[in-house]
Amino acid sequence: MKKLIVYMALFMAGVLVVEAQTCGTGDCACASCLAKEKGGFSLPGLQGLEEMDAPAVEAAHDDHADHDHAGHAHAAPAVEADHDDHAGHDHAGHAHTAPAVEAVPHEEVGDHAGHDHGAVGGIQLSQTMFDQIGIQIRGAQAGTVAKSVVFPAEIKLNRDTTAAISPRYTSIVRKVYAEIGDDVQKGDVLAALENRETMAVYDVTAPHAGTIISKDLAVGEVVADDKTLFEVADLASVWADINIFPQYQHLLAKGMEVNFIARDGCVANGQIKYISPIISHETRTFTARCVLKDARTDFTPGAFVRAQIVVETVSASVVVPREAVQMLDGESVVFVPSANGFIPESVSTGLADEQNIEITQGLQPGSRYVAVGAFSLKAQMVTSGMDPHAGHGH
Repeated sequence: MKKLIVYMALFMAGVLVVEAQTCGTGDCACASCLAKEKGGFSLPGLQGLEEMDAPAVEAAHDDHADHDHAGHAHAAPAVEADHDDHAGHDHAGHAHTAPAVEAVPHEEVGDHAGHDHGAVGGIQLSQTMFDQIGIQIRGAQAGTVAKSVVFPAEIKLNRDTTAAISPRYTSIVRKVYAEIGDDVQKGDVLAALENRETMAVYDVTAPHAGTIISKDLAVGEVVADDKTLFEVADLASVWADINIFPQYQHLLAKGMEVNFIARDGCVANGQIKYISPIISHETRTFTARCVLKDARTDFTPGAFVRAQIVVETVSASVVVPREAVQMLDGESVVFVPSANGFIPESVSTGLADEQNIEITQGLQPGSRYVAVGAFSLKAQMVTSGMDPHAGHGH
């Protein structure tokens, strides 16, 4: 058996020697040489791998493509899903200010009023707030502004409606029926006197309706016929004497309207009846007199009041109501509608009267502005802590 194994080994060695001698000559048909000719593998046991052609590889790839990727950690689909969710996400719970400050639905504020533009300082209102405040938006127009001057004035008795009552004869006072401050009617008996010569008793009566403002008699007293016993004045009609500074004399005329303002703010109206042609030595002013009818107790004789007179009327290219101009950080501003809400616009002012004020810079004719409701917008800006200069026009 051992000899048989030795013979077999010698035979195999001989075969290998022969193959080694014939390999590479081109006539060899061994498996190694055939693999080399095909460009494949030459090592034993690897022959045939080159026979796995392209279709087989593609089939393997397709099987992988049909594989379920749900269990794999592929980030892109997850990110896209998160992004889509975020796109439709409700931002009310985030720190976005747009829902808290709603847009003005009014067409004057612009198409973008619903966006969150708080960074530029615009005040945005909901339609409900817009209606509650009563905001009115107008176009800036030309107009007139009345230049007025305030003068000092004093209320005095109207001597045309004040009566001094004296006895007809030298008499003795027998009875007194009236006191200072009493309101009397025409014909009311004020006192009873006795004529010293005839001893006849007669009555002293009120010549017209009014108030007794003075009394100077006593029972038993002898009074001469030139003594004033009572004064009765109609206090519903008084004089208002105005001290006019000399530089304004040429601007005033009879018939001009005057507004009188009492210390407590009450107002009365009158017309200039005359202007004194001479200057007072005491006050160095001219006197213009008005008659106030139906005057209140705020305009009783002896009271000092202010007289406001329009001395000139000026035409201006832009005139707005006084309430449209507000003060922010020491500057005069008007609120204008924009795509970002209502913004404070800095303006320069000129002449002003009780109703209107002239705008000299900052608001052009035709520009839209808040004519009514500006104070409410200012209050909202101040209380919300908004920066008035963010988006501020200079």
